[in-house]
Amino acid sequence: MTALEAPGAPPLTRSYFLAGTMQGARTGSDLVDQTYRERLTEALLARRPGAVVNDPGVVMAEWLAAHPGARPAHAALADRAVLHHDRLAPELRQLTELFHHLTELAAASDVCVAWLPGHEASMGTAAEMLSAHRAGRTVVSITDMRQNLAVLSCSTVILPDLDAFTDWLDAGGDTS
Repeated sequence: MTALEAPGAPPLTRSYFLAGTMQGARTGSDLVDQTYRERLTEALLARRPGAVVNDPGVVMAEWLAAHPGARPAHAALADRAVLHHDRLAPELRQLTELFHHLTELAAASDVCVAWLPGHEASMGTAAEMLSAHRAGRTVVSITDMRQNLAVLSCSTVILPDLDAFTDWLDAGGDTS
């Protein structure tokens, strides 16, 4: 506790990792609507003004912009029957390294917020949730998938929607 913090008060700065479906069950660069990231960020910063928000959507977009060969190399995977990681194009190996970096960032953040609307599972989100769970972090899942074993096993709390998430924040759920 720092001199500025009152006993029992939440830490001044907490970090939040925004896990959530990007590609899901889609192929290629067909992505799920990503506007949920902005909505989560706005909700967090309205209630936790000093929060650090780690958004893998932003990290991924910046990385892809800096590596223009990655998208065509990724698209070409659809035509290959067998893949060997060590034979992937260099930009694809770098992309897989970025994936691992993001799961490590989920584990390093204080709270992992997993956005999984409806009943569409996300393997990337599951990996991020597992990484955060194994690191002893708070994992908040915003989903209807209460019977999905990965969600049930890795979540500290499962909430049905954004309103329930903001109520949870307002109640101090992320500080316990």
